[in-house]
Amino acid sequence: MVNITPVKEQSPKDYDTFFKKAKDQELFNESWVKEHGYFLELDGQQLGFFVLYPINDKKVWLRRLVMSEQTNPAMLIMVFDWIAEKARSEKYKELFVHVQDAKTSPLLEMNQFKETFEPPVHDPSDVDWFVKEL
Repeated sequence: MVNITPVKEQSPKDYDTFFKKAKDQELFNESWVKEHGYFLELDGQQLGFFVLYPINDKKVWLRRLVMSEQTNPAMLIMVFDWIAEKARSEKYKELFVHVQDAKTSPLLEMNQFKETFEPPVHDPSDVDWFVKEL
């Protein structure tokens, strides 16, 4: 069974333990990460972490996504579905994500994301934006 738990409900020790394994730890020290972040667990094992950063009351940005190293890459398809379902349950209508590497685009397109040329925010620049209608 999949559990999505807000960071606010995790102990600081659990949070730190997960991110000590991450290559870019400094990406997780910003206050908005803890404010809008969620842990993703499957059968009691932490699979990953993501941030649903609100843009407005209808739009949300998947601003961070980190999967544990032992996560099966095929599981990513389901992860995007679970994240979209969480965003939908929070009453958002559109889920945005940006990519810096074009190799990621097919994965997003497989998950019904469509490229958009109207970015919801202007930072970061020089990225491709995708949106999924919820």
